[in-house]
Amino acid sequence: MLTVRDVMSVSVVTVLPDTTVRQLARLLADEEISGAPVLDQSGTLLGVVSATDVVRLAAEDAEVHLASASLPSDRAVFPDPGGDEEPDPDPYGFFLPEDSPFSGERLLDQFAESELDATLVSEIMTPVAFSIGPEATLKELAEFLMRGRIHRAVVVEGARLRGIVSSVDVLRAVADGRLT
Repeated sequence: MLTVRDVMSVSVVTVLPDTTVRQLARLLADEEISGAPVLDQSGTLLGVVSATDVVRLAAEDAEVHLASASLPSDRAVFPDPGGDEEPDPDPYGFFLPEDSPFSGERLLDQFAESELDATLVSEIMTPVAFSIGPEATLKELAEFLMRGRIHRAVVVEGARLRGIVSSVDVLRAVADGRLT
């Protein structure tokens, strides 16, 4: 039977509570992760912060606007019936070129000092970290994630952070056929 230990990530990206939200956003984007445990200087787990927390803050920040990222009017999203114009396969720019001004770090740099710089991780994090032990089964993990309506849990043994496990880790085990 697979356990959390079998699927968890042991290389955990963590942040300090005095990290700014802009620094957090860059870290999440660079590491291609959606959240991270928050540890104090001594390594004590304080909570978890996620991309959702960043989005919630940005939505409250009236100065953040992406009006210039709108779809140009000369790009066909849907072809004209009977016309020769092909639809744009990526009309909303989900697959932007690396040098696009609307991608990753360059997008963050376009905004002047804002709430992203003035707010610390400690102000937006969830102060209670959902944790699970490394010997829990994947069934127990799936039930735990569903019951808590969460996407990740920190793996602790005693008082020590041992890893992190997410709903994607469960899906990966299913897709790989490792649950049999």
